[in-house]
Amino acid sequence: MRIKPEEAKAGDAILWKGQGLVFQVLSFLLGLIDFKSGWLKRDWKPWHTGYIVRILPDDDIVTSQAVARGVEVVTYPSINDMGDCRIYRWLEEPDQEKIDKYTDEHNDESYDVLAYLWVFLGGISMIYFHHPFRVVNGLKMCWENLAEFCRYMGKEIQPEQEPPLLSRIVAKLEEKKK
Repeated sequence: MRIKPEEAKAGDAILWKGQGLVFQVLSFLLGLIDFKSGWLKRDWKPWHTGYIVRILPDDDIVTSQAVARGVEVVTYPSINDMGDCRIYRWLEEPDQEKIDKYTDEHNDESYDVLAYLWVFLGGISMIYFHHPFRVVNGLKMCWENLAEFCRYMGKEIQPEQEPPLLSRIVAKLEEKKK
């Protein structure tokens, strides 16, 4: 469920709006692969993901993200300095020790430069051939980092055997509470 930025807390998912030519091409391909998701019709399309590790007393926001250099902790002076993003509450009562442990264990993992290829091939196999597969190689992209974090915290956002498709992650985050 999407929340107001001022309601953000440790464990919340962050999705940043995509931009640029590479995003437009890859986002279009994602929409073709997962056409039933309505991805191509979305007005606001995220691309980059992360999660909040903690909010410091001076309002600094500590996040975990997989960026070009790999998985790393990125700190922002405030929630307003994070750019065009949306924050979602997926975990009800996340344990701060578990958040810290996952973050510490995965910090400095290398970025998977071939991740989009693996994810798209796995997505095609899953959606069109009904045979999901996922390449797990010790490298991380941001979608994978968020999906694995949620799984580690005890509330899977996408099944482990499936490739982490952002269209599916967004759909789960935006589901209405039952």
